[in-house]
Amino acid sequence: MAAQFRPGDSVGGYRIESEIAEGGMGRVYAATTPDGEKVALKMVKSSIAGDPSFRRRFDREARSATRVSHPNVVNVLDSGSHNGIPYLVQRFVEGRSLEQRVEAEGPLPLDDAVRFARQIADALEAIHAEGIVHRDLKPANVMLDKEDNVHITDFGLAKHSDDSLLTMPGQAVGSMDYMAPEQVRGEEISGAADVYAFGCLMYYCVTGKPPFADRHGVKILWAHLQDDPPDPRGAREDLTEGFSEALMSAMAKEPGKRPQSATEYAQRLQEAAGSG
Repeated sequence: MAAQFRPGDSVGGYRIESEIAEGGMGRVYAATTPDGEKVALKMVKSSIAGDPSFRRRFDREARSATRVSHPNVVNVLDSGSHNGIPYLVQRFVEGRSLEQRVEAEGPLPLDDAVRFARQIADALEAIHAEGIVHRDLKPANVMLDKEDNVHITDFGLAKHSDDSLLTMPGQAVGSMDYMAPEQVRGEEISGAADVYAFGCLMYYCVTGKPPFADRHGVKILWAHLQDDPPDPRGAREDLTEGFSEALMSAMAKEPGKRPQSATEYAQRLQEAAGSG
């Protein structure tokens, strides 16, 4: 399990204020710098901190994220180790995740969905320009600030295109509801896998559920490999055939049949929604 801290505890000079969340990698805390700036501090689970491959991936996460400078990407400010457990310090985004918004309010109005898609695309383009594949794009990793601007976070599974040591052949890494077929198979992946996840994420935004929400466990992975997602118009009557086709275009099984960039996909959605 991840080390657990209480308000007032210190980690690498950062003062813990409160726990924000607990996930697969560990715990995330709201903390403050010695100058009083609010930050997010991610402390990983001690059970995985000693894994050499994980430590390489974690160290690379910090290096990768500091290379990406974009207003829609949550970059890493600092990293270190506390009692042998690594941590990351990131810019704090005051708000909630895209997942929390949809869970609280239901499927997004199309205008909001298209606006978020454009910002997500801008963030992915900045990430891909550095040769990085996010690998774990999902609603929980898309933060919305108080002005409803998008900030992509969690590069814990990100993979640099030149780095072949962090994922062994045949090993699938990611979140099942949003994994591209080639990622499920454990193959070498590119930004096209993020475009697929982007499509699954937008499907969630406009229907309130991921593409294969009726499947469970490994059946979700089989569905990504073999099945077409249900027509989103079955969950939402105001969607046109053109928008449905644009939405589904990112979820083609073959990478070459998807939009060739996140920007191209966002443009398809915008045009199909009549937003420009």
